[in-house]
Amino acid sequence: MAGEKQSYGGTAGYTAFLGVVAFWAAASSGNEPYVRVLAGISAAAAALHLGLLLFRRGRDRRSAAAAAALDR
Repeated sequence: MAGEKQSYGGTAGYTAFLGVVAFWAAASSGNEPYVRVLAGISAAAAALHLGLLLFRRGRDRRSAAAAAALDR
């Protein structure tokens, strides 16, 4: 495991960071309109991905807790 690279692409913090950066770019009046539209789409996609990631994490924790309760 020491030789493997760690990926931050699937973490909630990194996804939230990408969403904030994209939202900031979409809200910036200094950018061209097409950049703002693409940044808005990216911010929406990051928010959706973050929601799904947190939903799956909660579902996995509940199923693990239920499995642990059955093992007792």
